[in-house]
Amino acid sequence: MANLELLKLTISDMAPKIRSGEVSPVELTEAALAQADRLQPALNSFITILRDQAMDQAREQEAALARGEYLGPLQGIPIGIKDNIATGGIRTTVGTKVLSDNVPEEDAEVVRRCKAAGAIILGKENLEEFAAGATSNNPHYGPVHNPWALDHIPGGSSGGGGANVASGVTFASLGTDLGGSVRLPGTFCGVVGLKQTFGRVSQRGLLVTSFNGDHIGPMTRSVSDSALVLQALAGYDPLDPSTVPVPVPDYSAALEGNLHGMKMGIPSNYFFDLVDSEVEAAVRLAIEALQELGVETREVSLPSMEYSGALRFSGMADSVVTHEPYIQAKREDYGPDTLYRTLAGQFVLGRDYSKALKVQRIIQEEHARVLQDVDFLVTPTAPVAAPRIDAKYITLGGEEHRVRGPGSGVISRNTSPENATGLPAITVPCGFNQAGLPIGVQFIGRAFDESTIFRVAQGYESVSPSRGHWPAVAA
Repeated sequence: MANLELLKLTISDMAPKIRSGEVSPVELTEAALAQADRLQPALNSFITILRDQAMDQAREQEAALARGEYLGPLQGIPIGIKDNIATGGIRTTVGTKVLSDNVPEEDAEVVRRCKAAGAIILGKENLEEFAAGATSNNPHYGPVHNPWALDHIPGGSSGGGGANVASGVTFASLGTDLGGSVRLPGTFCGVVGLKQTFGRVSQRGLLVTSFNGDHIGPMTRSVSDSALVLQALAGYDPLDPSTVPVPVPDYSAALEGNLHGMKMGIPSNYFFDLVDSEVEAAVRLAIEALQELGVETREVSLPSMEYSGALRFSGMADSVVTHEPYIQAKREDYGPDTLYRTLAGQFVLGRDYSKALKVQRIIQEEHARVLQDVDFLVTPTAPVAAPRIDAKYITLGGEEHRVRGPGSGVISRNTSPENATGLPAITVPCGFNQAGLPIGVQFIGRAFDESTIFRVAQGYESVSPSRGHWPAVAA
C-alpha cells in the first residue's frame, strides 16, 4: 500500500494492520514524518518535529510487537502533542517567546498514557500564543494555515493539531480546550474534536492554564478514533484533584447501537441566534439526517444563556493570575494581542468575579434540567466557517466582530459555554460552504456520558456529506 494511502486510514483501520504485521510502526512513522516535512512549509503546524525520538519509539514498538507484546490500538500510531502540554526533556514553548527555552522535567499525564499505549509522538504542534485565541496566528512562530485553504485560519488555539490530522500528518493530536480550542480546529479543519467531561482526563502537565474549565482532548479523523484515544486518556489521576474517580466505560462498544428512539434537543435561543446562513443550513441538514436515523426532535430553551457573556469575567481574572509571574519577568516578550487581553483581567472586581461564578452555576443547572428531557443537544460548532488569516473582522448579524485579541469571543460563542458547564461536547464535520471550507455540528451530552455523544456522532458521521473528502494539500 502506498505511503499516502496508509496516511489516509483511520486508527480503527490501521490498528489491525499493525497488529497483524501487515504495516510496521517504522514504515508508518517514516511515512508520517515525510508528510510532516513536505507540508510544514505550507501549514507551519509544528514548533518542534521529533524525528529521531519518533523513529526510536517506532523501532521500540516494532520490537515489542515482534515479541508478542500488543498494547492496544494506539500502538505504533503517529500522533501530535500541542506545545502547551509538557513533554519531559523536550522543549515546550506554550507558543510564546516567554517560554522559548522551557524544558519540562517530566511528561504530562496524558503524554505518559499515550506512550504507555504505544503511540509514536511526531512532534510538538503550533498554537495560539499561550493558547489564548481562536486563530493560531502565532506572533513568534508564525501562523498555522488551514489545509483546506492555506490563506484561512485552522482555528485555535490547537490549530497545529487540527491541520495535521486533516492533512494526514498525524492520526490523532492532543489539544487543549478552554473555550473551544479543540472543537474550533475540529470544525475549521473538517475533523472530529472532543471536549470530554471536565474531570474525566487529567490536566496535570497542562502549562499556563486556567483554574476552571480547561480540558485536554483529542482531534481525530473519525468518531471511532476519538473513542479509542479517549479510552487511553481517561481515568482518575490521584495527583490531579480535578479528576473524578468514576468508572471509564468501553467507548468503542458504545458505538454499536442505533439511534432509533433517542431524543435530541434543538435550542430555540442563543446557539442559532448569530450564525452564518451557510453554517445554519448545513447544521439543519444534519438535524434532518438524524431524524431520518430515528432520532426524535424537541425544541428546548436555555434562557440563562442570555447572560453567558458574564462568564468571561472569571476567565479574565483567572488569566491575569496565571500570567502574573511571566508578565512581571518578561512582559516585552509577549505578543500584543495576548498581553492586552490578559492585562484586562486586573480590572475585574471580586464582586464581578463572584457574579460570573453565579451565572456559571445557573447555566450549569439549566443545562442539567434540559438534559433530563433529551439525550443530547445539537448546535453549530462555530457561527462561521474559517476566516482568512489576515481578517481583522467578520460580519455576522449585520455587525462587525473582531477575530483576534480583546473582544473577539464571537467565534467561540457556541463552544465556550460548555467549558463552563463541564459537559462533554464533540464536533463532527457536516459539509462545506460554497468556498469549500468545512462546517461542523456540535453534540452536547450529559456529564460523564461520552458514550452517548460518541454513539450519536458516529451515527451521523455515517451519513455526513463530508465523508471521503480530503484537502488537496494532503495529496
